[in-house]
Amino acid sequence: MIFVFSYEREQMLKDLTAELKGENVLILDDGSSYPLKDDMVRFPHEGKAGFYKKWQFALKTAEATNDDFFLFIPSDFQNVQLNEIKRIHERMKHQAYVYNVINDGREWCWIQKYPEPYNENTDKVYFTDCGFFCNRKALEAINFKIRTVDPKRFRLSPNISSGVGQNLTMQFHTARVPIYMPKKSLAFHGDHQSVMHPEHRKKNPLISK
Repeated sequence: MIFVFSYEREQMLKDLTAELKGENVLILDDGSSYPLKDDMVRFPHEGKAGFYKKWQFALKTAEATNDDFFLFIPSDFQNVQLNEIKRIHERMKHQAYVYNVINDGREWCWIQKYPEPYNENTDKVYFTDCGFFCNRKALEAINFKIRTVDPKRFRLSPNISSGVGQNLTMQFHTARVPIYMPKKSLAFHGDHQSVMHPEHRKKNPLISK
């Protein structure tokens, strides 16, 4: 199952869903202005401070399925190499695992441990963000839940990131779920403006390698 998180990116969302045609896709929308479609669940707009709630819904939905493959991506990903992603999943599905979709050049984030070579195409890393795929065992390890993000996080720095990636990283790390990253990204993410946290992304761009 594929979960797409979106807010006010109508054309990018159309392009991405066209790429994913024929897949089981659920779009989690944060109160965008354009009309709701059958494959969309719309939430009241809460911005960064409420983003974790969309993840809570996604994980609860994943738990209710019989699927063993889950892909979580934002709507501004393009050229998603879904066939290669599924091939990687087939190789790794026997263990609990999390595999980041893009490599944006960061070597560590939240946990100060540097990448370790895994194979010629993959590194073992110690963080994940909001674009990854995994199997059911990984989500079972965190009980299909994400911790609540403390609203105090945004009082001093309203443009800080949502806290979702940090929460997920800490939960997977605590549960001893290994996290991987491709040496070459499995989707494209450019330096376009972030709608959710523009100032933070100017300082910390997520540009796929």
